Amino acid sequence: MLGPNPHPRALILVVEDEALVRMTLVDVLEDAGFRVIEAAHADEALRVLSAVSGIHAVVTDVEMPRGSINGFELARRVRSEREDIGILIASGRAAPKSGDLPEGALFLGKPVHPETLVRLLKTLLTSDQT
Repeated sequence: MLGPNPHPRALILVVEDEALVRMTLVDVLEDAGFRVIEAAHADEALRVLSAVSGIHAVVTDVEMPRGSINGFELARRVRSEREDIGILIASGRAAPKSGDLPEGALFLGKPVHPETLVRLLKTLLTSDQT
């Protein structure tokens, strides 16, 4: 069972090109008490990040064919512009190589287990608050 969420109103940006996977991630996060914004690819995510203040963390897939960059590049851009945002990268195919993950980012293999996703996000949010 998931414990209480210490950051119940944290705003999470979910970046995932597969609609069913995105909806599942959103449901898991909303059930855990987070507020969620969705983006279908990295370009859309960058537009959201520039337009919406108060995003606490980004959960992104790696391979998103419709965007101009992948999740690793998105994570590097987010880290270079917004050091205060937690980054969680998930993939079932592309494991990170040296230099793929920006400092402080976490990687999660797919399929994503809901408890693991929520626990890692809580870890990111707690470490960002210190």
